[in-house]
Amino acid sequence: AKKLGAMALFGEKYGDIVRVVRAGDFSTELCGGTHVDNTGKIGLFKIISESSVAAGVRRIEAVTGNNLLTLMNLHRRMLQNVAASLKAGSVDDLESKAMQVVKEMRDNAKEIESMQEKLAEMRLSSISAKEIGPIRLATAVFENAAPDTIRKMCDILKSKSTNMVAVIAGTNAEKGTVNFAAACGKDAVSAGAHAGNIVKQISQIAGGNGGGRPDSAMAGGKDASKAAAAVEQAESIVSSMLK
Repeated sequence: AKKLGAMALFGEKYGDIVRVVRAGDFSTELCGGTHVDNTGKIGLFKIISESSVAAGVRRIEAVTGNNLLTLMNLHRRMLQNVAASLKAGSVDDLESKAMQVVKEMRDNAKEIESMQEKLAEMRLSSISAKEIGPIRLATAVFENAAPDTIRKMCDILKSKSTNMVAVIAGTNAEKGTVNFAAACGKDAVSAGAHAGNIVKQISQIAGGNGGGRPDSAMAGGKDASKAAAAVEQAESIVSSMLK
C-alpha cells in the first residue's frame, strides 16, 4: 500500500492488511471504513457539515439513504413549528412572513432609538456644564440607564459645543453594575481631553475598566454604589489632561 503512494491519516490505527481506496488520479488512501462498489447503492446523500480535523485535513459529515428522508421530515416539522410561531399560513408562506417580521423589527428599532433620543434630551435638561480652562465639563449619574442611552446623551452634549467634555454614568440596579460614557468635542480634544482615558480612570474606581477613542468612549464598572464617586473624579482627571 505504501509503495502505491497511499496516504495514511495521522492518528489512525491500521492493521497488517489494509484497504486501498483510489478515486481516479485525485486520491489514493488507506481506509478501514465502509465502502460500496457503486455510489448508486448509497442513494440519497446530503452533506450536513464540513470542518477541519487537522492541518490540511477536512472532515465531511453526511446523511444517506433513508436517514436523509428522516432528516428531511424533521426539518419539515421544524419549519412548520416556525411557521406556526410566526403565524404564517403555511411553510410556503414562511419566507415572506419572515421578511415582514424582520421589517417590523427594524421599524420598531428605529422607533425605540427615536424615543431614546427624546428621553435623553429630556434628562439632559437637568445637566449644567462647568467651565474648566478652555473646556466645558458636563457630568451626571442616572439610575437604570442603558449603555446606549448614556452614550447618546454624551453625543448630544458634544454636539452642542466643540469644547464640551461630557461624562455620564448609568447604573443597573438589578445587576448592581454601572456603565460610563464620555465624549469630547474637537476643540476639547485639541486642548488635551481624551474620552478613552477619562472613562478608563473613572471606571477603575468602580472596579471596572474600559477605554476608547479621544472623542468617544465607553467603560464598565462592577460596583454601582461608586458611580457618583467615580464621576466626581472627572473634573480632576480632565484638569490634569489640559495642555
